[in-house]
Amino acid sequence: MKLISKTILYYLLISLPLLIIAGFLSYFLIRSELRDGTDETLNHEKSNAEKTISSLVEPKIIYLSSDSLSYIKPSIINFTNTILSDTSVFDKTEEEHIPYRKLSSYYNYKGNTFNITICKTTLEEEELLEGLLSAFALIVLFLLAAFFIVNWLLSKTLWKPFYKTLSGLNNYDIKKHEPYVFESASTSEFNQLNNALNKMTDKIYSDFKQQKEFTENASHEMQTPLAIVKANISLLMQSPNLKEEEMNQLQTIENTLKKLSSLNKTLLLLTKIENNQFNENVKINLIDVAQKTINNYSDLIEAKKIELETNFSNDFEINMNPALSDILISNLLQNAIRHNHKGGKILITINGSVLSVKNTGEPLKIKEDDLFVRFKKNDASKDSLGLGLSIVKSIADTYNFSTSYNYSNFLHSFSIKFI
Repeated sequence: MKLISKTILYYLLISLPLLIIAGFLSYFLIRSELRDGTDETLNHEKSNAEKTISSLVEPKIIYLSSDSLSYIKPSIINFTNTILSDTSVFDKTEEEHIPYRKLSSYYNYKGNTFNITICKTTLEEEELLEGLLSAFALIVLFLLAAFFIVNWLLSKTLWKPFYKTLSGLNNYDIKKHEPYVFESASTSEFNQLNNALNKMTDKIYSDFKQQKEFTENASHEMQTPLAIVKANISLLMQSPNLKEEEMNQLQTIENTLKKLSSLNKTLLLLTKIENNQFNENVKINLIDVAQKTINNYSDLIEAKKIELETNFSNDFEINMNPALSDILISNLLQNAIRHNHKGGKILITINGSVLSVKNTGEPLKIKEDDLFVRFKKNDASKDSLGLGLSIVKSIADTYNFSTSYNYSNFLHSFSIKFI
C-alpha cells in the first residue's frame, strides 16, 4: 500500500468515528433545544389557560384549539404536578400518525379543579431536525470528498520530489561507471534524504571503483607468478629421479595451478567486460557463431554420448563484439555439457531474436536466483569455477540482453533475448 493511501486510511479511521460521534451529539443537542422551546411554549399557553379559568363564571369545558386536542375541563382529580409527554395522533387526512408534545396539568380555582390539556404538534420540529441532519450528512460527505481530492493533489505536488528521487534510484546503474547526483528539494525532509543518498551513492561508487581496480590489478599481478610456478613444476616433472608418489603430488599441484590460472583469467575477463573494454562491435550472424561453437565442443559431446539437436528457424544478426559473442554461446554450451548426464540431450534453438539452450539434467539444488551469481554452483563436487553463467549474465547486461531460466520435463532451459 502506498504511503499516501496509508495516510488517508489512518485519517479516515480517526475522523470517521469523530464525525459519527459529532453527528449523534449534534442530533441530541438540537433535539433538546427544540423540545425546550416547545415546552416553553406549552407552559406559556398553560398560563394563558389559567387566566381563562379565572375569568369563568361557572365551570365548563373550553376547547383551546380547533382540533379539540387542547382544552380546559372540570375534573374531580386534584393533582398539582404538570406532566409533559410525547404522543401521536392519527391524522385521517394525511393517513399517518402526527407527533405531538402534550402538557397535562390541574388548576384549582375557587374550590373547583380544572384539567388543562395542551397539545402542540412537533412535526415541523421533526422535519427541521431531519433537514439539519441531512445537511450535516452532506457536509460530512463533502468534507470526505474534499479530503480525498486535496490529498490526491498534494501527493502530486508535495511528493513529486520523492517520486523523482525514487525514479533516479531505480534507474541508477553503477555499471555505467558514472556517479549520480540527486537534486536538492524545497522540502526539508526530502532534501535531507537526497543529501544522504548522494553521500551513499558516492561511497558505493568509490568502493566499486576500488574493488574493480583491485580485482584487475590482482589478476594481472598473479599471472606472472603463476606462469613461473607452472614452468618450474613442468621442469620438476621431467626429472628422472622422481618417485611415483612425488610425481603424483606434482601432478596434483599442477592441476590445482591450472584451475587457479583459469580462475584468474576468468576474473580478469569479467573485469574487462564490466569495464567495457570490448567496445569494438560488428554485425554477427548468431547461427554462424552457434555452429562454430558446436564444432569446437563436438568431441566433448561425443565423449558423453549426448544427443545434440539444433533448430535454427531464421538467420539473425546482432551488433556486438565477436569475442564476447563466442564467449557467450561457448559458456552456455559448456554449462549444458558439464551439467548433463551421459546419454543425455542438448537442444539449441534460434527463433527470432531468442537463443535457447536446453539440456537434460537433475533438478537444481540451489535457488534459481543464484544461478547467475558468482561462485554459486549447483554441485560443489563438480569441476567448475561457478563463473560461467556469471560471465553470460555480465555480457547480457552489457548489451541490455534479457536472460531467463526455466526447468520443466527434466530439461534445463537458458534463454537469451537479444532485442
